[in-house]
Amino acid sequence: MSQRPLRRGNWSVQELERLRLLLPRRGVEHTATLLRRSPASVQRKAIEMLRVPARRGDWTASDDALLRGTWGALDLRLLSVMLGRPAGEVRRRAQELRQNLRSGAWSRADQLSLKELYGTRTDDDLEVCLSRPRAEIVAKAAELCLAKDKRFAARVEPADAAAPAPAAARRMPRWTAEQVEQLRQIYADRDNLTVARALGRTVTSVANKANLLGLKKSSLLLTDIGRLNVRARYACDLGASGV
Repeated sequence: MSQRPLRRGNWSVQELERLRLLLPRRGVEHTATLLRRSPASVQRKAIEMLRVPARRGDWTASDDALLRGTWGALDLRLLSVMLGRPAGEVRRRAQELRQNLRSGAWSRADQLSLKELYGTRTDDDLEVCLSRPRAEIVAKAAELCLAKDKRFAARVEPADAAAPAPAAARRMPRWTAEQVEQLRQIYADRDNLTVARALGRTVTSVANKANLLGLKKSSLLLTDIGRLNVRARYACDLGASGV
């Protein structure tokens, strides 16, 4: 099947809003794919639209939050433009953040951030994004049955083909008939993490297989999940506002 042609010319208001929302977390290439624009076009428009005046002095909490949220997804040139600071200063600040990591219990908001970012960031970059030691990030990702995005893993795989790939990036074994049958039985009434643990697979693998099979969650489970997500978002917003 032929691919749809890339969009060219002027950007619509809707495209610009999607660019603003997608770029910090998805990066240039993934955003370009979703918008059906070339990466070069996305990069140029992002620099034009997201540039801020030059800043000096101490880093603010909002500066650090932007750096953490985008680190590993955007290159230093674009980060420099968005933060209004030289690339060298941005790199040094990221290293400072890496030196002040925290340990301990993971809040639900922490886990949601890990789920959102894990697939498209290296574990080293996630230290900056999440302010957590790499060992804790890897352990929590395994507990939550997370996996790296396949396209992302292919881009960052070791240059030495003989070197073993990270466990989260390894290809999952084929689904057996027994696993498929068990998936059909339990998928509707259990969240994907519970299903993944029961089947010994990643959450992404479960979601993809369920989509191929046309499986759906029950309305009752979707309601419960929605309530939990609202509570987590509300708690996260309160924390961010200092309440």
